[in-house]
Amino acid sequence: MPASAALAPERSRGKTVGTVMTGLLVGILLSRVVSGVVAEYFGWRTMYMIAALAVLLITLTLWRVLPRFAPGTSVSYPRLLLSLVHLWRHHQTLRRAALAQGLLSVGFSAFWSTLALMLSDRFHLDSAVAGAFGLAGAAGAMAAPLAGSFADRIGPARVTQAGAALVTISFALMFLLPLLPMPAQLALIVLCTIGFDLGVQATLVAHQTLVYGLAPEARSRLNALLFTVVFIGMATGAALGSLALAHWGWNGVVALSTLAGAAALAVRFASRHLKN
Repeated sequence: MPASAALAPERSRGKTVGTVMTGLLVGILLSRVVSGVVAEYFGWRTMYMIAALAVLLITLTLWRVLPRFAPGTSVSYPRLLLSLVHLWRHHQTLRRAALAQGLLSVGFSAFWSTLALMLSDRFHLDSAVAGAFGLAGAAGAMAAPLAGSFADRIGPARVTQAGAALVTISFALMFLLPLLPMPAQLALIVLCTIGFDLGVQATLVAHQTLVYGLAPEARSRLNALLFTVVFIGMATGAALGSLALAHWGWNGVVALSTLAGAAALAVRFASRHLKN
C-alpha cells in the first residue's frame, strides 16, 4: 500500500489507494467464499496448501514486476524501529486514525468470526453458505475507489465520519432480526454486511490518505503503525465476539459491533472538534 501511495500523483492519491485496497479487500472477502467451499468438499488442510502456493506465486510475481524503490533513509534497522515510537508520539492524527480504525476492526472481526456459528445454529447453514456471505462484503468493498475519490474531493476526515456512521447504523439494524421472518432475516444480514463492509473500507481508505500525508518519507512506517492497531483490533474483536456469542447470543455480538462503531464515530467527531 505505501508503494502505491508513493507512485501515485498527489492529486489522485486517495483514488489510487482506494483502487489497490479494492483488490486487497475483495480478495480477503472472496477468500471466505473459496475457503468455505474448499473446506466443505475437500477439507481445511487443502485450503492451507492452496494458500501457501498462492503466496509463493504472488511473491515471485511482485519480485519481477515491481520497480525498485530507493531507500528513504540510511539509518539502521534498530533505529528505524525506534523511530516508530517518535512517529506515534509526534502525530496525533495518526493516533486518532489508528484508534478509530482499530475500533471498527473490533466490530468487523467480531461479526465475521462468529457469523458461521450463528448461521449454523439459527439457520442450519453449512460453511459453504456462510462463506458465500463474503460476496455481500465484496460488494461493499468494491466502493473503496469511490471513497478514495471523495477523500481527494471533500477531504478524508469527512469520509471517515460518514464511514463510521454507516458501520454503526448497519450493525444496529441487526437488532431487528428477531422481529422478522427467516427469509427476511437473511436478507437483512446481507444488506447490513454490504453496509458495514462499505463503511469499514471507506474509512480505511480515508484514514490511509490522512496518514500518508503526514510524513511522505515515512509512509511505510506510518502504515505499519496504522495496521498494527488494526490487527490488534481484529484479534480483540474475534476474542470478544466469541465471548459475546457464548454468553449473550447473536444480540451480544451485534451490541459489541454497534458499540465499537459508535466509539469510532465519536473518535472521528472528537478529532474534528479538536481541529476546529
